[in-house]
Order: sequence, then C-alpha cells, then structure tokens
Amino acid sequence: MSSSPFEALVFDLGGVVVRHDNAVLFERLASRCAPAWGRDEVVALFSRGSGWGIGTPIRDFHDQLRTEAGYDAPWSVFVDDWCCHLAVDPSMVTVLGRLSRHNRIVIFSNTNQEHWDFILAASNGELGGYDAFLSHLIGHEKPSLRSFEVVAARAGINPGRSIFFDDMPANVDGARQAGFQAEVFRDEAWLLAYLAEKGVVLG
Repeated sequence: MSSSPFEALVFDLGGVVVRHDNAVLFERLASRCAPAWGRDEVVALFSRGSGWGIGTPIRDFHDQLRTEAGYDAPWSVFVDDWCCHLAVDPSMVTVLGRLSRHNRIVIFSNTNQEHWDFILAASNGELGGYDAFLSHLIGHEKPSLRSFEVVAARAGINPGRSIFFDDMPANVDGARQAGFQAEVFRDEAWLLAYLAEKGVVLG
C-alpha cells in the first residue's frame, strides 16, 4: 500500500456504498401502527428520542412504537422493517475491494448495530474486512469535529494525508475542519476518475 498517495481512503456508507431511502423506512413502520399514525407521526416520535446513532439501543425505539403508536410486530419483524430501506451497492463493494489491493480502506459511518449487521450480511461480509469506525460504537457522530478526531486517532492516520468521501456536504465540511482532505461523493464513475487523477492505484 506504500504506492498510494494517501495513508487512507475513508468512506461513508449511506449514499456512497449503501443506498437508502428514509421515507420508505418510516412508511413501513407506520403501516404497522394504529390508524392515526402516519409517516410524519412516526418520524416525530423518532425525533423525540436521542442518541440513536451513538449507542442508545434501537430496542428502545421499538418499545416506544409499541407503547405509543400501537406498532403490532415483535422485535424480529421490527428489525426487518428497520432495515427495509437499505440496499448495498455491489458495484461499490467491488470498487472498495479493488482499491484495497494498494490502499488502506477505512469506513466511517453514522449508524447503529442493526443497520451494520444488515449491511455486513448484504455485502457477504466483505465490508467487514475493513477498519470500520461506527458512530454507535465510538460515541460520536458526523459532522462533529470530535468524531473525526476520534477516527483519526483510533485508525492511527494523519488526517492531512488521508481523504474522506461522503455524500453530505456538512460531513465533508466537518472532515475538513478536522484536517482531512475531503470531497463530496457524486457517483462511482466520478470517484474512480478523481482517484486516478490523484495518482491512486485503482487495483
């Protein structure tokens, strides 16, 4: 990996390697709730909580749905509902695999354990082969400065010699404030062209 111009290529998951549509998630949850509960009401209930991305158990949200919204499904069904909006992009998984032959790949995602378990299974475990720093485990979420500082320290990388890709401009700005090189992810073709221009061996 010494041939890479970067110490690490750091990737977000959602919107980069994993497609997601939160509207689908909340509509699915609402479909199992009492008639008065639509998508907006479920979103409001979720927003009332805190810490979902930094370690508060998602089981607590399931309990709230059952108690307050009349959600009528057990935990096992809830987990399926909770992950229904996620789809791993197999082409991007392949791209990361190619890049990893000559570059260090790091994942940094705002997520929870249930989503991560789903993503690992959907990628046939391939995404589990990289150093992954997940908000619910490190206790910090993007775009906070502290989250990027923790990732850099735990990964043992120099932010200025590493590059971060995320589909959300606010997260890219957070990474830059922490000293990372960072770019807003557009699509796979753009990524490969950008990395090639920077002299990254694509595998």
